[in-house]
Amino acid sequence: MIHRVEIDNFALVEHAELDLGSGLTVLSGETGAGKSIVIDALDFATGARSDRSMLRTGAFEASVSILLDPSAAETENGEFVVLRTLRDTNRSYAKINGQLVTAGELRDKMEPLLAIHSQNDQQTIFRESVHKTLLDAFSKDTIRPLQEEWEALRLEMTEIGRRLDELFTDPTTRQRRRDILLYQSEEIEGANLQSGEDESLLKRIKTLSAVREISIHLGKAEERLSGDESVTSLLNQVITELSSAGRYSATIESLNERAIALKTELSELGYDLSRVAERLEDEPEALEDANERYKLIRRLEEKYGPTLDEVILYGEKAKKELLRLDQTEEELQTLTDLQQTHYKTFQQMSKSLFDVRRKAADSLEQAINRELFDLDMKHASFTVAIEKRAFSADEIPTDPQHVRFMIAPNPGEPELPLVSIISGGEASRVLLAVKTVLAGLDQVSTIIFDEIDTGISGQTTTRIAEKLRSIARHAQVICVTHSAQIAAYADCQLLIGKHVEAGRTRTSITEITGEARIDEIARLLSGRPDDPKSRTLAASMLEQAKTIP
Repeated sequence: MIHRVEIDNFALVEHAELDLGSGLTVLSGETGAGKSIVIDALDFATGARSDRSMLRTGAFEASVSILLDPSAAETENGEFVVLRTLRDTNRSYAKINGQLVTAGELRDKMEPLLAIHSQNDQQTIFRESVHKTLLDAFSKDTIRPLQEEWEALRLEMTEIGRRLDELFTDPTTRQRRRDILLYQSEEIEGANLQSGEDESLLKRIKTLSAVREISIHLGKAEERLSGDESVTSLLNQVITELSSAGRYSATIESLNERAIALKTELSELGYDLSRVAERLEDEPEALEDANERYKLIRRLEEKYGPTLDEVILYGEKAKKELLRLDQTEEELQTLTDLQQTHYKTFQQMSKSLFDVRRKAADSLEQAINRELFDLDMKHASFTVAIEKRAFSADEIPTDPQHVRFMIAPNPGEPELPLVSIISGGEASRVLLAVKTVLAGLDQVSTIIFDEIDTGISGQTTTRIAEKLRSIARHAQVICVTHSAQIAAYADCQLLIGKHVEAGRTRTSITEITGEARIDEIARLLSGRPDDPKSRTLAASMLEQAKTIP
């Protein structure tokens, strides 16, 4: 919903501020006062084409800003402000909440919220892309379960089709693939690989490669421990001397005990050295085995790696794919049977969807045709065309039908798509009829009509006023009018005036109430705001309108 509009240097408007509320707001004024300028300004602000003629003479910049209900855009900062500016260079700029956007982005954002219907404009409701959505909304909740079931099954069919595409390969190609996978899985499985084995092998190879040098050093170490001039021999001499001296001193005896303990430690060290040396001598082929094992791992890494863990993972994947290939024929048959079963279900569901839509379409046709009759389009015929889309098991559409609103404005004329209506008055009344029936079923929060009463008079105008009031219960309605009846039904009336000041023509916009509103409605009735009869009738119309819900 629009809360406020500010217009600067747009056409004849130097500056205007409009505070708008919910319900029905009408704009009235004398011919030539510029009533449609407000509609043009709103149209410009929501992304319509712009040109330099919109710029007030002498101004270098025109701008229109709109403050809307923030809930419509789910803004974080609690506001929704649209600003569009036109420079004298014929370049326009748009911002939403201070952020620059393109005209296309602006239109995309505003189109679902505001429906501006001028004589040369076609609104969302005339676009075939939304007709199915509106018909389904009119059918209430009867069609939703079918749509949800259709979509769930369609997604399942898409997955079945994808899997069949994978399986339906040439048998020769499939067998060749199987042979390769079998060889690869057996080669990897036969290697009996262990994660981290390559690193352990490198360490072992390094150790085994140094066996000869290690043996030499171990031999020398043993000689130093047990030979004639060994550490052990010298330590025995130390123990003998300390043992003799220890008879005279407890301290020296303690030192001797430490020497004896050291001899024991040296003896154990010598034993351990001997065992290590023996093991080295007992594994003469260990280095060759380790090298061969490492070469095998490197070869497998080059084929399936680059790392050992990836080789192991490749082998697991190869076994799984091999298992799937072995099960292919059985799976092919199962999936093909399931696809055909689902396809039959889709055919049944398509018929059910068509029947529900056709029933809703019949009701919608009757309701809108009643509204058209009330709006003095007694011979018009509104119909809903539901076209069935052909589909196959291989390609299921998101919806099996296409919906199009059709109309034959006059007897003997063929039914044409709603968008084909050329007459501005007819288009406005058709829009009003459709909106009356479908009020509250779309997202549009503001509907703007430019001279919807063109070419209409008498009781038909009163019916238009009643329908505008009815729509205004569900959405904000703004309407330019020449009709006293429509003006009387409004919740708010704005007077558009034009005057000359300092040699310049200026347009003013003023909310009128009380006597001023009676004056304006009297002027709309007879052209004379001071005519007593017209004023009495105007006051009566305003009072009567208050009694209409």
